[in-house]
Amino acid sequence: MSRLFVILLGAFGTALAQTNPSTIPGAEEQKVVLADARVHALQHESSLPDFVCTQTTRRFESASAHNWQPIDVIVERLTYFEHREVYEVLTLNGYPANIAHERLYGASSSGEFGSLMKAIFLPETETEFEWHDWSVLRGKTTQVYAYRVRASQSKYHIAVPERSLDFVAAYHGFIFIDNKDHFVYRVTLHADGIPSNFPIQDVEISLDYDYTRIGEADYLLPLQFELSSREGYRLVKNDVAYGNYQKFLAASVVTFGSADARNEGRVK
Repeated sequence: MSRLFVILLGAFGTALAQTNPSTIPGAEEQKVVLADARVHALQHESSLPDFVCTQTTRRFESASAHNWQPIDVIVERLTYFEHREVYEVLTLNGYPANIAHERLYGASSSGEFGSLMKAIFLPETETEFEWHDWSVLRGKTTQVYAYRVRASQSKYHIAVPERSLDFVAAYHGFIFIDNKDHFVYRVTLHADGIPSNFPIQDVEISLDYDYTRIGEADYLLPLQFELSSREGYRLVKNDVAYGNYQKFLAASVVTFGSADARNEGRVK
């Protein structure tokens, strides 16, 4: 099994639940919606407080997309401090685990707290947006826009470190923007142009956000995350859920890794 990193500086194709509105937003309204979403996305990380939460990752593998077999269940304590993420593995398959997050083999994920959404909206990314459809997401009416990022502007890396392989991929997907507050509540991503001889193929991501109370305020935070990829004939999938968000206490101790690992979303 190769050990891989997918670095997200900056989520699965999703069926859209139709609302059947009578009109499509006009060009000016689309500009306003995207402009508001851009402001929210670029300010999102800086607005988050220090907190801790539980990340539960259920990993699966399959020879086909219709017969997933469980691999393991990983429960981690995720500390978000000074806009950096630190992971502590608590249990593996229900048993206490004494293993570093970085040493988990197979697919695991980090970096969902704003970097993916931010990368799409950074001006230098020159993302192309196009109106796609309406959708209802957890009771909210959302405007769905297709987007595309060219390889020349991408900072999305798919890497296999032990083989010294690193590929910068173009990517496309959908963003689901609430029709009222213009916040992004879902991002999907599909990596494009991966060479046929590259060991990792068909990388897809889906990331959902929702409001969660921390202390005395509500913040837009990851709710669930799904990642899938293919290695040869083997398909792998991660279903990740976030919960038990709590305010980070000043008495807690956080240790950061190397500078290169800071603020990078990655999949291993």
